[in-house]
Amino acid sequence: METDDLLALSQEFAAITVELCGEPGSSDGPPDTKGKSEALQRMVELAVKHVDGCSWASVTVITNGIGHSVAQSDPIAEQADNLQYSLKEGPCLSAAKNDTDYLMFDVETEQRWPRYAEALLTQTPVRSVLSFQLAAQESAALNLYAEFAGAYEDDSMSTGAIFAANATNLVALYEAQDAASNLESALNSSRRIGTAMGVLMAHHKVTEEAAFGMLRSASQRLHRKLRDIAVEVVETGALPDQPVRQPQPS
Repeated sequence: METDDLLALSQEFAAITVELCGEPGSSDGPPDTKGKSEALQRMVELAVKHVDGCSWASVTVITNGIGHSVAQSDPIAEQADNLQYSLKEGPCLSAAKNDTDYLMFDVETEQRWPRYAEALLTQTPVRSVLSFQLAAQESAALNLYAEFAGAYEDDSMSTGAIFAANATNLVALYEAQDAASNLESALNSSRRIGTAMGVLMAHHKVTEEAAFGMLRSASQRLHRKLRDIAVEVVETGALPDQPVRQPQPS
């Protein structure tokens, strides 16, 4: 990569970091998960722009043993990713799981992932793949797809490694925010359930354990989530299968 290109790339990385963390001295809080997703999206688009030979790019994250994409440059990258997930084989899954990088030099001669290579050859224009392992809570990978066999040379791999280092930081931020969002959602659900239990305890003169049992029974009987039952109890003062309390005349 030329010096001018490297400088331009460094400036773009810096701009992404400023957007994520805020301007120096800013009192704004950190952006939400959407902001992290948009940053990863920009990262894969920059990879297509700056990595020689790369035509499409994506980031894969493994959660509970299942791969999913958190950023894709275009439908071709999406298709190439989804083929790996459906076939359960490919360089990006191997990179994510085995903590190492993989190069699929030519899909026509590839032997390590035969089903995936055949699918790429017959269903996509992808002919070469370079996947970098990314540090993550479970595992992750940066995937660079090329339309020509043998598209990646030493310079491409070096530039790709720079992108992988930056993508690792973005994935860490994405996962941290996602975990925080999930925790907040869980706390909100817990509060709703607690409030609903209080309503039932007061109305039916039952214990805390019995009130929770009533919520759980209604959830199972109606095939609805417990938190949704709780919301309705708080709003109406009664379980979904019971008549709503009417205000007493004063």
